[in-house]
Amino acid sequence: MSHPPQQLNPSPPTRRLIITGSDARYFPVMEELIASIRCFPEAHQIAIGCIDGGLTPTQIHTLEAQGIPVRAPHIPKGISARALKKRPSLVIGLSKLWLNRLFPDYDTLLWLDADAWVQESSALELLFSAAEGTTPALAMIPELFAHKPFRLRWTPFNLAQIRSILYKNATLARLSRRIRRHVAVRPTLNGGIFALSRHAPHWNTLQQWQGTILKHGKIFSSDQLALSLCAHVDGLPTELLPARCNYLGPWFFNSQTGLLCEHTYPHLPAGIIHLAGYDAMRLDPKATTTVIDETGAKRQMNLRFSSIISPSNTR
Repeated sequence: MSHPPQQLNPSPPTRRLIITGSDARYFPVMEELIASIRCFPEAHQIAIGCIDGGLTPTQIHTLEAQGIPVRAPHIPKGISARALKKRPSLVIGLSKLWLNRLFPDYDTLLWLDADAWVQESSALELLFSAAEGTTPALAMIPELFAHKPFRLRWTPFNLAQIRSILYKNATLARLSRRIRRHVAVRPTLNGGIFALSRHAPHWNTLQQWQGTILKHGKIFSSDQLALSLCAHVDGLPTELLPARCNYLGPWFFNSQTGLLCEHTYPHLPAGIIHLAGYDAMRLDPKATTTVIDETGAKRQMNLRFSSIISPSNTR
């Protein structure tokens, strides 16, 4: 028999922190993420922190006035200054693997990309509690969605070539053939949302992988590759959570409840909405995408927090 999802614990046994990061351009969506967290009464006591990925002084002041500390990013040695000048926000991904040092005053660290927002606080509790077990575990969500099938390239003689994102990035990083083959057929662990105890042994391994990857690989998505290697190759304790904790689509809308739901039956409400890949929507609150509702009708909807959650749809 299934049980209702556990709501966010207002008095957890550990000091919890939700961390995000942004540049000046994506500051509005990060503000919506913060608003989506704080609209839950049970989340009022959870601290929020931010990594500065190119915010303006005014934006930093706005966050600090809300009690949200803003930390300078961690930039590993040897990173191209030219690359960061071209894309300053890359420092956010670099910093994800150093949260234990950037925020040393908390026990459990939960990272949420700025283009995510929280629809159900139970998803936050799942992430926190998964990382707070007797054995510290990396809490992550595998990408196993219907709109992102396993990538193959068909070659002559009816042979198939694996084209998974992990294989591609591991190849760019010039990792060994054994490692590339090992991760090629395993699910990508999405680096946009994860939780980990500050005291977990994973951090040293993640930071070591980062150094190895950045010798030849690209900066963008290096954090996601390191997280996946930590779980798939090193076998450090990992708790895999359901898609609702990092929901990327396909989209289903329940017009009766006003909530975005999982596409799979019985269409439970998605816990955390992640707008990865929706570049136009992240910048334009009027941009839309196609969403199916419970009648089977197709709607053109904007999926941002400010569009889905209105004053009439309180939680």
